[in-house]
Amino acid sequence: MKKFQIPRASGHSSRPSPSDTETVDPLVTLAMLARGWRVILAALALALVAAGLYLTMLATPRYVARATVILDTHRAEVVDFNGVVDGIRGDADELNSEVEVLRSRGLLNRVVEALDLVQDPEFNPRLASPSWLDRGLSLLRPARPDASPQQIRDATTTALIDALKVRNLPSSYVFEIAVTSEDPAKAARIADTIARLYIRNQIEVKFEATETATSWLTERVGMLKQELETAEGRVKTFNTQSPLISATALGALEVQLKDIRDRLSRIRHERDARETYLGALSEAQGAGDKRAAAADPALDRIAPDDQAGFDARFAALVAQAEADLLRAEDQIAALETSEVALQGQISRQGEDMIELQQLSREAEASRMVYEFFLNRLKETSAQNGIQQADARILSQAVIPDHPASPRRGLVLGLAAAIGIVAGIALVAARELRNTAFRTARELEAASHTLVMGQIPLLRAHARPEMLRFLLDSPGSPAMEAVRNLRTSLMLANVDAPPRVILTTSALPGEGKTTTAIALAVNLAASGKAVLLVEGDLRRHTLGEYFPGLAGGAGLASVLSGQVELEEAVQHDAQSGLSLLIGDESTANGADLFASATYRHFLEEARGHYDHVIIDTPPVLIVPDARIQAQAADAVLFAVRWNATTQGQLDEALRMFETVNRPVTGLVLTQVDMAKMRRYAQDRSDLRYGSYAAYGVAE
Repeated sequence: MKKFQIPRASGHSSRPSPSDTETVDPLVTLAMLARGWRVILAALALALVAAGLYLTMLATPRYVARATVILDTHRAEVVDFNGVVDGIRGDADELNSEVEVLRSRGLLNRVVEALDLVQDPEFNPRLASPSWLDRGLSLLRPARPDASPQQIRDATTTALIDALKVRNLPSSYVFEIAVTSEDPAKAARIADTIARLYIRNQIEVKFEATETATSWLTERVGMLKQELETAEGRVKTFNTQSPLISATALGALEVQLKDIRDRLSRIRHERDARETYLGALSEAQGAGDKRAAAADPALDRIAPDDQAGFDARFAALVAQAEADLLRAEDQIAALETSEVALQGQISRQGEDMIELQQLSREAEASRMVYEFFLNRLKETSAQNGIQQADARILSQAVIPDHPASPRRGLVLGLAAAIGIVAGIALVAARELRNTAFRTARELEAASHTLVMGQIPLLRAHARPEMLRFLLDSPGSPAMEAVRNLRTSLMLANVDAPPRVILTTSALPGEGKTTTAIALAVNLAASGKAVLLVEGDLRRHTLGEYFPGLAGGAGLASVLSGQVELEEAVQHDAQSGLSLLIGDESTANGADLFASATYRHFLEEARGHYDHVIIDTPPVLIVPDARIQAQAADAVLFAVRWNATTQGQLDEALRMFETVNRPVTGLVLTQVDMAKMRRYAQDRSDLRYGSYAAYGVAE
């Protein structure tokens, strides 16, 4: 027949991590939150109480008052003069600049002075009463030195800056001035003062700019006047020191020079002709040549035989030609002298004319600049007293009747959210820190070992009551669970059902003894001969469940050979069990259980009983259970519901692995079925959840 194979521990490292699962089951999450509803509710209540204390005892109501100003980009012009300071154009850069002006320390310094905020404890931190925290911190840090008046004013202005918010309303030229204060009337008063001083500041800036411009223009006009007078003086002096000249006179001289040059050219031409004529006369030899050269009619009329008359006439012609040539030379010399003199005069007067024109232009330029600045000075002077601000107050601040902070609804809502989140975090942290086991599914997944049964919590007040309950309530959930455990254990190997069954746990109080007794009672009720052995030689608790047992020899006495097995075994008439209790021994328990005598004892017990159930000490306390397990057919390991931790289970199973005796199966003990419903992932985890639960014992 085929045997059922028991899953063995392949390494008990840890419970499966969230990454080992495909998805997070929302039902599991909801179940976790349902289990921790008290923690979540307590965290919520604590957060709401803290918020209430904050609102009633710590938080100071603060009020916000708002005033608005608007920029006037189209102002009425009283006079058609260009202003010294340009008006607001209204572009984005200027709007942002005006916001900064409203928040500027210079403007707010004036507000501090106007309202005497230096004497206001709300804005002067040195006047405010120190809180208990400040008083405590003052003991740990050196005392602050006394502040100067300027430092106090600066600190007050800084506090006002922190209480002020200025913004440009979208798509408009309107600025909102919002001031936060503990006093609603004070908040409105400060907002109105800021708006009023902002308007006044614009007028003062323009007035100061106009005054500065007027002063500068006055000084500049005086300097320009002196420059103009100097330039005009130079023109006058030049005219006085130089001959009276003008463009017309200079033109007449140039005409005269042209006439001289024309006459000089003509006379030079005549001189050249006379030189040629005189040369021809001088070169003529004969009478015919002389007649031809002279070309004189009078000479031609003289008879050829009148040589004397001819010679006299010819000599007269030569003398006349020489005189004409000499006269021409004199005229040329005189004209050349006149030309040179006139040309020098024209040149000198031209230079003087150029210099005069330059001086005149400089004087005229100085006059134009002087007149421009003089006119601008008159315009600027006329603007004094008629400056207009570029903004006006659109609406004054209204005294608020409700505090802007703290916002009670928001604080309570935020506190509730924080409380719920904190509660959920605490529940989650508790779940993560608690590595105990709540379901068989969880236990199997963590240990890789078969869970053979789940024993409900038995609500008995004393150990004898627990035994009577097991005997008197065969149909109870507890006995139903024990029958299920017995079935699982017997079917673990149907060819060779275990006869020597050992029960143990990681630590005391985890239900191993109860499991051993319940299993023994169930087997005895089915007609089996059962020997229940108390394998713990240090703690003798089996007698507390069976008060009718007598003291005396027990397991240690049998193993030491002092008595025989039949002499030490006692019988309980109610349960039908044979019992071998523990007794005192000077020998070491581990040595006794490792001896051949112990194996012989078990062989003898097998010969007399159908099942031998051994209740052993916790495996994490002493090594006895691991040694006794070497001779057992099955090892049942009790895991207390919601108590035994992952680390304890891993270490205990590892100890059995080191001696090459894996645990046969696990038993989830002391299960609170009512609470288990909160941890169950599906109905398979609640195989015994429909039954009522009863009392506990080890």
